[in-house]
Amino acid sequence: MAKRKNESNRARRIRRGVVGKPKVDTTNSKKRGGGDGSKKGTKRSGRFAGMTTKEIRDFRAKKKAQRDITDTTTTDTTTEDFEMPDFQGMLDTQADLYTSQLDELREQQRLDAEQYRREQAAAQRQFELDQRTMLGNEARAGQQTEYKFGSISGRKRGGTFGFRRRKRRLMGGIGSAVSAGSGGGTLNV
Repeated sequence: MAKRKNESNRARRIRRGVVGKPKVDTTNSKKRGGGDGSKKGTKRSGRFAGMTTKEIRDFRAKKKAQRDITDTTTTDTTTEDFEMPDFQGMLDTQADLYTSQLDELREQQRLDAEQYRREQAAAQRQFELDQRTMLGNEARAGQQTEYKFGSISGRKRGGTFGFRRRKRRLMGGIGSAVSAGSGGGTLNV
């Protein structure tokens, strides 16, 4: 079957018999009194099942009276047995705990500062030693090693004395040639 003009899908399915028409509830679902109709004002289910409205009201009034009586008696007895906690003692204990923790933190900070000062002093000493070593090395950098065995000017010296650094000297021949020159800066070879 073809779809008719302005026909919705649901209407088409209903016409074809695929979906049934919605059923309308003809029974009166909102009955007053909440009962099954056998006795006016009775409840069918729940806490008050089978009770009439008058019986429910009497039951509730009786329960409320019992609650009022128990409230007044329990209030009186509980006030006598209740004792306030010692808030001042708790605050004093907590203050003592905080004070001791603060003292421990201050002592730890003092020890850390002392350790830091010691480390800084050691680092300063090492820096100064490194600077002195560097300056000494730079001063000796212009010196030249003289590898001669034997003694100087007839005196005998042992060990590694002959391998120690000596001041740099010009070679003898060049020095004499420069000095013997005519002063014009020429070199006699």
